[in-house]
Amino acid sequence: MFGLVLAFLFASGAGLGYIWHRNRNAQLSRQVAQKRAELEAWRLQNQTLERQLEVLRSHPYLLRRVQELNLGLVLPQPEQILRLPANPRTSPPPLPGGTEPARLAAQTARR
Repeated sequence: MFGLVLAFLFASGAGLGYIWHRNRNAQLSRQVAQKRAELEAWRLQNQTLERQLEVLRSHPYLLRRVQELNLGLVLPQPEQILRLPANPRTSPPPLPGGTEPARLAAQTARR
């Protein structure tokens, strides 16, 4: 009789444990699915923000915004652009139009 009660308790405990584990696994599966959906939503939002940032950094957009704000900014003239050598040990390329640094400094000071 005692063995029968012990077998019944063991079977009941094993059944309850099985049900508890199955419910826990189902709950974890739902959480994983929810987190995957959240991750996908974050990825989509990230892609949207990256595209928006590309537009905001684009040259045409920036030019339009400068004109809208009327900041008085203009594109530099080609002679105002100095190009630095990629390798500083080499001699610098000649400046456009044969300009010297002193003349460029004087032009800059006048503005």
